[in-house]
Amino acid sequence: MKLTIFILLFSTISGFSQEIKFNLFLKDSCSNKVESSFNYYLEKNGTEYHITDFENGTIILPTKGEYELIATEIGETHKIAIDKLINSDTLIKPRIDEYIKMTNVSFTKNTSKEGLKKLGIIPNNKFMNCDKVCDGTETDYYSNGNIRLKAEFENGLAIGELKRYYQSGKIKEISIYDKDGILIKKTLFNENGEIKKE
Repeated sequence: MKLTIFILLFSTISGFSQEIKFNLFLKDSCSNKVESSFNYYLEKNGTEYHITDFENGTIILPTKGEYELIATEIGETHKIAIDKLINSDTLIKPRIDEYIKMTNVSFTKNTSKEGLKKLGIIPNNKFMNCDKVCDGTETDYYSNGNIRLKAEFENGLAIGELKRYYQSGKIKEISIYDKDGILIKKTLFNENGEIKKE
């Protein structure tokens, strides 16, 4: 009888003390290479769980259940079920990246648009699709298949209308660029479709 109670007690204690692990992987949509992500966290009932094993990008969780996965590196959020001792998920990295040109040129607030162009300060952003400069109509997608970004490009510069979307598929931003790739207007929307900022 004592042996049975000891075995039950031991199995109960060891069942509670087992770590529940989660790892996030990102698949590079350009090279198809899969790598560990280190820029994410899980949330449950208002508590955030961050990486504790930085070598492997692992989060240790106290319990199984429903969590919200926030992948900050790619700007995605997903509801996930943690139901095993070792859990993982793989999301897709965006194909299109926006690079902001850094400059150490100084100028005054009153410098004209033409002056900024001559200094090479504007346009200050360039878009790349994998290793190629964006050219023509380009579309990028979230891991769930919804459109992330859609625009017309010329030699890496956005020309005309650039649209960014929320993961849900609703419009997030409409930016208008002139023929030289210079941003002239930006409208931001909340997830209800109302204008947030212009």
